[in-house]
Amino acid sequence: MNATYSRLIEQMLQAFQSQQLETANKYATMILKLNSKDLVALQVQGLCLAMQGRVVESVAPLYRASKLDPNNLELLSNLAKAQYGADMYSEAIQTYKTLDRLMPNNPELLTDMGTSLAKLRFYDEARACFERSIEIQPDYFLTWSNYGNLLSELGSSVDAINAYEKSLAFKSDYPDTWTNYGNALFDLGRFKESRLAHEQALNLNPEFAEAWSNYGNTLLELKDPGDYEAYQKAYALKPDHSFLLGQLFGAATTRCDWTTSDVLESEIISKLASYKKVVHPFILLQTSAPIELQKLASSIYIQDKVGENEAPPSARLQKYIQRDKVRIGYFSSDFKVHPVGVLFDNILQFHDKNRFEIYGFFLNSPTGDAVEKSIANKFTKVFNLHGVGDSDAINLIRDQNLDLAIDLNGHTSGARPILFAEKISPIQVNYLGYAGTSGADFYSALIADEVVIPPEQKIHYSEPVFYLPHSFFPVDTSISIESMGDMPTKGSEGLPEAGFVFTCFNNAYKIKPAIFDIWMTLLKNVPGSVLWLSKPNSTAIANLQIEAQKRGIDASRLIFADRKEGRSEHLSRLRLADLFLDTPNYNAHATAADALWAGVPVLTLIGNSFAGRVAASQLNVLGLTELITHSDSEYLAKALDLATHPGALRSIRSRLAESRGYSPLFNTRQYVADLESLLVDLLNKVNQH
Repeated sequence: MNATYSRLIEQMLQAFQSQQLETANKYATMILKLNSKDLVALQVQGLCLAMQGRVVESVAPLYRASKLDPNNLELLSNLAKAQYGADMYSEAIQTYKTLDRLMPNNPELLTDMGTSLAKLRFYDEARACFERSIEIQPDYFLTWSNYGNLLSELGSSVDAINAYEKSLAFKSDYPDTWTNYGNALFDLGRFKESRLAHEQALNLNPEFAEAWSNYGNTLLELKDPGDYEAYQKAYALKPDHSFLLGQLFGAATTRCDWTTSDVLESEIISKLASYKKVVHPFILLQTSAPIELQKLASSIYIQDKVGENEAPPSARLQKYIQRDKVRIGYFSSDFKVHPVGVLFDNILQFHDKNRFEIYGFFLNSPTGDAVEKSIANKFTKVFNLHGVGDSDAINLIRDQNLDLAIDLNGHTSGARPILFAEKISPIQVNYLGYAGTSGADFYSALIADEVVIPPEQKIHYSEPVFYLPHSFFPVDTSISIESMGDMPTKGSEGLPEAGFVFTCFNNAYKIKPAIFDIWMTLLKNVPGSVLWLSKPNSTAIANLQIEAQKRGIDASRLIFADRKEGRSEHLSRLRLADLFLDTPNYNAHATAADALWAGVPVLTLIGNSFAGRVAASQLNVLGLTELITHSDSEYLAKALDLATHPGALRSIRSRLAESRGYSPLFNTRQYVADLESLLVDLLNKVNQH
C-alpha cells in the first residue's frame, strides 16, 4: 500500500470517527476509484450514506463489502438494517437468515428478522421468530413490542395490547411501543386510553411524526379539534408519511379552512397521479379528483392494507350449493345510530325470511343504542367480530357457509377488507356504505344504478357493476309524515318567521368555496333569505361566518342547527326549509333522502363520480329531473328562480308530496324485493359457471 493510499484511508477513518460524514464519504469514493474492493472504504461509505438518511444508496456498498467478507457479523447486520430501511424486505430476510446461521439464538436478530417477515406478510414465520426470541430472552422489550405490531396487523388487538403491556413493563420509555399500544386501544374503541398512550409517546419524543399522526386520528375520533394541529406537526416532521397528506386535508375541510385545503387538494391530486400513498379513498371523494384517480387511490390503499393474495380467488372459493334458504351475511361497523344503520334497519324488516337467512356480522364495539338493538333483533343470527382476530373471524364466517357476503363499509371507518380478501363467500358484494370502487379484485359485484354509474363509466370500477332498477339508495320510510307530529315553529329553530329558507344539512367538509360563492350570491339576491346549515365544530362556524362577510353577507344570515336526538324531530323540522341546496363532488346522500321524504325539494349539481351523483339518482326516480343541474350557472339560475317564483316551488313540492304514494324511491318493500332479485341473479350466474 503506497503512502498516498494509506493517507486517504487514515483521513477517511478520522473523518468518520469525528462524524464528518460528507468528508468521510468523499474519501471513501476516492479510495474506491483506486481500489473498488477496498473492504474498509465500502463499509465506511455504506455507513456514511445510511447515517445521512440516504439508506437506499447505502445498500450497494454494504452488499459489495459482504461479498468480500461473508462471515462479518457486524457488516451483515448493518447490511440487513440498510435493506430493511430501504424497504428491500426480501433481501433483508435473506441477510438475516445468513446471520441466524452464523449467530443462532440471538434475540435481537430474531426480532429484526421477524419484523422483516411481517412486512411481507409472512405472518407464520414472523410469529415463529418472535416466539423463539421470547423463549431465549423473555424480558427483551423490543421482541414484545414488535410481536404486538404483528398481532395488531392480524386484527388480534386484545393479544396485541397484552404484548405491548409486557414490553412496557420491561422498558417504559420506548415511544414506539406507546404509540402502537395507542393504536391497538384505538382499534378496540378505547379512544380515551388511546389518547393517553399517544401523549406518553410524544412526551418521550416530541419529534415523533408517526405518533403525532396517530394522535391526530384519535383526536379526530374523539371530535377534539386538536386533530388539525396534530396532523400539522406530523406533516412538518415527515411530509411523506403514508396517507398523512389526506388526513391533514380532511382536518382542514372539516374546519372549512379553505386557504389550506385548496393547496393541499392540488398537492394530493398531483402526488396521487404519481402513484403515491397520500390519501385515504374516502377523503378523496371530497375533492375534485377525476374518477380515474378515485379508482387509483382505492387500489393503492387496498394494496397497502391487504397486499397480494396468496392464491387466486378461484382456489379459495367454495361453490354455491342450492338449499331451501339463501344465506346472506351483512358486514358493517355501522349497525348503530348512523346513516347506514338507520337505512339498513328499515331494509331488514322487509327481507323475505321464508327465502333468506340473514346473518349480521357486527364489526364495531357494542353501543347499546336503539338502532343497534333493533337491527340485532331482525337478523336470523348475529355475530360480534369486534376484537376477534382476522384468522379466527375468517374461520367463524366460513363455518356459516354463507352464499353471499355483503360489505356495507367499503372504505369507511371500521372496515375490514382483509375478511373479503380471503374469500369468505362464493359471492361478495360492495354495497351502500361507500360511494365508490373498492379498488380490489375480490368483490363479485358493486350494486349501483344507471345514474350513479352510467354504463360508460363501469371501466373505472374494479368490481363488476350491477344495477338496481331504480335508485340504489334506500330511503328510510319508517317514520311517516303523520308520526312526525306538529311542525315546530321557525322561532324554535332559530329561523326568522319571514324570509326564504335555503338549507343544506351536509357535513361541513362537503362545503367548498365555489358552492359557497353561489349560496352567498343567492342570499344577496333574495332579500330576507337565510342559509340553514347543520351545526359543525366551532372553528368551522367561525370560518364560514368570516367567508360570508368576505362576500358581503351578514354572518347572522347563516343559521346553524343543533343535532336532534330523535329522527322524528329532525325530519319534522326539515319541513321548515323551502329548498335544500346540495353540494357537488360529494352530494347529499342520506341527508337528501331525508329532505325528500320530509317534502323538501333538493337542488343538486350532478358530478362525474358516484359520490357526486347520488342526489341526482334519487331525483331521477321521483321524476324531478328539473332539479338536476349540470353547471354552476344553471344551479344558481334554478335556485334563484325557485326562490323568487313561489308558484313554481309549490308545484314541485306538490309533486313531491304526491310521489309518496307511488314512487319506487319511497317503496321500501319493492326496493328490498328488487335487491333480493339481484342477489339471486348473482348466485345463479355463479352456479352457471
